[in-house]
Amino acid sequence: MVQHKHEDGEMHWLSPNEPPFQISGFAWWSQEHKYRRLPVVGAGAIREEVDELANHTAGGQIRFQTNATKLIIKVRLFGPNNMEHIPGTAVNGFDCYLGLPGEQLYYSTTRFPHNADEYESVLFTFVEPELRCITLNFPLYQGVHEVQIGVNTDAKMMEYPPYDIEGKVIVYGTSITQGGCASRPGMAYSNILSRRFNIEFINLGFSGNGKGDPEIAEFISQIEKPECLVLDYDANCVNLDGLITTMSEFIRIFRRRHSKVPILVVSRTPCGYEHAQSSAYEERVARRNYQSGLVRELRDQGDRFIYFCDGADLLGEVWNECTVDGLHPTDLGFMQIANGLTPILKDILTSLRDD
Repeated sequence: MVQHKHEDGEMHWLSPNEPPFQISGFAWWSQEHKYRRLPVVGAGAIREEVDELANHTAGGQIRFQTNATKLIIKVRLFGPNNMEHIPGTAVNGFDCYLGLPGEQLYYSTTRFPHNADEYESVLFTFVEPELRCITLNFPLYQGVHEVQIGVNTDAKMMEYPPYDIEGKVIVYGTSITQGGCASRPGMAYSNILSRRFNIEFINLGFSGNGKGDPEIAEFISQIEKPECLVLDYDANCVNLDGLITTMSEFIRIFRRRHSKVPILVVSRTPCGYEHAQSSAYEERVARRNYQSGLVRELRDQGDRFIYFCDGADLLGEVWNECTVDGLHPTDLGFMQIANGLTPILKDILTSLRDD
């Protein structure tokens, strides 16, 4: 614990890597203690693009309880924001939620210069000390070298309440899965879902590179205590052949270790311009039909733990107003996706408990 004078008084600076803080959302954290979404591997073990994107901290969370009257965060990043269509608050920022599991409410987002690769930001200042559950969501599109949490010197620190379910929901996919183009980290759909289900979510969305790599399937199959695997990588396959080539093999690799863990296959959401491009609509439908057919085939072969969700059903009637650029969701789009997936995941996780 380090004590420094802050402009508003003495502050204790704490590392979230130590108790009572809980780091979640990084499946290999307990082994490697790195803010990284895949294990550290040698050159050539996975594609270079995926290796770099694995350092982006989408889905990572810091959880704790405190009665602090002031909460500050210091962050040292891999680099400044270099995205042209995603707000810096999502690329490089943290956001803060208060409340017990299932009752978290948004409170604040870090603010910093657009070109900053490190910053200090006040997350809250309260008049009265009151024990509060805190969830801090990591940046979606940047790597994080170091985080420090600052609290007033008389603050008490306690562990966050444990998950109801010990396992993990793993979401594999694309830039949409990673969180592009949410306005802040808490609006990525995996983070929205993490506030509705008291279970750890692992975000393995790799922007432009969710291509069904067998090496990634192998890593995913090694994650301890999976409760559900969501496959949402349709949008990164260049064509239908890419799905046909990879998806059945991806599922087969995962099934070698986890024959009864539910798999939810989600086809891509509609593009904003489909109403004017019939070819885009027809291509999406062909991809959807392949995936739904594959799930049906596997169920006919005896896999009763695999399910399909049509991405077109997720955005609802407002589908045309849900994107930044015709492809990547806004916060509205992410909320629609989460709203659509919530009852499906609830049924899947409930049925798993019943079995």
